[in-house]
Amino acid sequence: MNPQLLTANWRNAVNAVKAGTAAPGTAGPTSNPLTVGTAAGVNPCGVGPTGPFVTPALLNFFRPSGLNTSLATFLANPNVGGGQCVALASEIAAADGLGVGIPVPFGDMSPNLTTGSSSYNALSVNLRKRLSTNYEFLVSYTWSHAIDDSTDVVSTSDAPQSNFAPNAERSTSTFDQRHRFVLSGVYNTGHLGGSGFFPAAFSGVTVAPIFEVSSGRPFNILTGTDTNFDFDPLTDRPNAVARDSGTTSCGTAPVLSKYSPTGAFNLPCYADAPPDAGPASSYYAGNLGRNVGVKPYNVFTDLRLAKAFTFSHEIALQVTMDVFNIINKNNTLDVNLLYTAAGTPTAASDPRQFQFGARVSF
Repeated sequence: MNPQLLTANWRNAVNAVKAGTAAPGTAGPTSNPLTVGTAAGVNPCGVGPTGPFVTPALLNFFRPSGLNTSLATFLANPNVGGGQCVALASEIAAADGLGVGIPVPFGDMSPNLTTGSSSYNALSVNLRKRLSTNYEFLVSYTWSHAIDDSTDVVSTSDAPQSNFAPNAERSTSTFDQRHRFVLSGVYNTGHLGGSGFFPAAFSGVTVAPIFEVSSGRPFNILTGTDTNFDFDPLTDRPNAVARDSGTTSCGTAPVLSKYSPTGAFNLPCYADAPPDAGPASSYYAGNLGRNVGVKPYNVFTDLRLAKAFTFSHEIALQVTMDVFNIINKNNTLDVNLLYTAAGTPTAASDPRQFQFGARVSF
């Protein structure tokens, strides 16, 4: 739907109710513009002091596809709305350029186009050193920045917030990980000479730690509400507003959030939109950029201990113990995307785990 045209149709209905030319249930100051003229016992169309209105189901307010032919025949009946609905819809379509006489007998389709773009810039530094025949380590650091305007063409939640402003989606990618540091090493005691408990217990022991610290990945903060009337509540973002901005005409109040550059979020409100507000304005599409939120950083600490035993007849045994997440850090895997609780952890990586193994060679 074109929210600007849809809201104008709703305002005409509200003004008609105020003027007494339409039943009270036709539309209200905070009613959804998609529900104009749909209540039981009211006319699905009419004329108010500011112009005509029709039920949105009769006229496509998004593209020039003309009238809904499945409803046009029904609403042309003089017993329904006085038989004037089709004429009023045609009048609105002509004024708004919505394609009079060009009916399209199918609904919306979501095409997958190769128009997305992305860029990836990175700097990677590695240091590998073998200090002796028994010990070596690797230090790796990567700085990177991934930018795109669509990460997953299959996911509906990654579609543009506003089809009228797809370029506004260009931002840091969901896959972006700005910093990643990894330190790993391997130490093997080899064969210790001598006799007794110490050489027997500590010969052939391998210690292999790996330590990783990485930045959190971005996430898209959403409203969960279809504020721009495109029938997709999974793409709408909130407005960044001042903490004391007050309640909108739609009845929503600011929600404090550390992810808001101004201190709080609120829903876009069509009722506050002036007549010249475009379909991509902040009255319909949130002014918050895509992927503004960033998940917490992660720390992974793993360790492998191994001990090799040798026996006669060329039989060898190696026993291993792997410890994952030694420090048992709560690494956040996913967070809440809704603006009212943005960033609240919803999933975590595994806690500390132990794994034991044995391998016999002969």
